[in-house]
Amino acid sequence: MSRLSLKDPSMRDAETAAARLWRDRVEIREHERDEARAKVRIAEQKLVILTAENDRLASENAQLRRQLDDQDDTGMQMEAIRTALSPLLTEV
Repeated sequence: MSRLSLKDPSMRDAETAAARLWRDRVEIREHERDEARAKVRIAEQKLVILTAENDRLASENAQLRRQLDDQDDTGMQMEAIRTALSPLLTEV
């Protein structure tokens, strides 16, 4: 019975092919990993930008609400003055 050894050219070719396939798989996985990491970095950057924009808009919204409340207070004060002056204006 003959023993197969690396001295046999067909065995060397088979091992070389297997090694190439393995190396190619490793390269593909590394490439996929690198792409995934790049996508994560981009997503993190977008999250930072969107969080900052959200904070800015929340602040602006709060400011506008305060202005609206101030206008409501002014409107109520004007109505109170108008109500108080109305009898005086009708007497004239």
